[in-house]
Amino acid sequence: MSTKYGNLYTLIGVLLGILCFIFGCISLRNKYQIKHPWEQFPIRILSIRVDENQRAELFSQLRKFSEKHDLEFYLSEYKPEKSFFVVMDGELLRISALSKIDPMAELNISFFEKDPTNPPTQETVDEVYNDLKSFISEVPSAVIVEEK
Repeated sequence: MSTKYGNLYTLIGVLLGILCFIFGCISLRNKYQIKHPWEQFPIRILSIRVDENQRAELFSQLRKFSEKHDLEFYLSEYKPEKSFFVVMDGELLRISALSKIDPMAELNISFFEKDPTNPPTQETVDEVYNDLKSFISEVPSAVIVEEK
């Protein structure tokens, strides 16, 4: 009879141990998980409007800005010269912009924390944000519509 209870206690102990392990792993994953920018809200947004004919100048200014701040620059164009996606990727920030096909549409340039567990200082974000505005202001047709 004691063997029957011994096996039952062993089985219950093993099941509790497995459950504790599973819940512990889940809680650690949630605590240290780094979210991708598309799963986050932007920390700053700059809305601009640029004439379609000035996009090459805009890309040039964004590349210069990226080089100045040691950001990797990625540009993907879709439907030739109609729509594009820009990502400027750094150690602390990821900056992205997705255009719409409508030539009069606003372009939102979004700033994301690269690692929410190690966010950049507000001073750093403001400095990079203001510098981006100055680079964009060099594009003749660029108009800053809204700052958030």
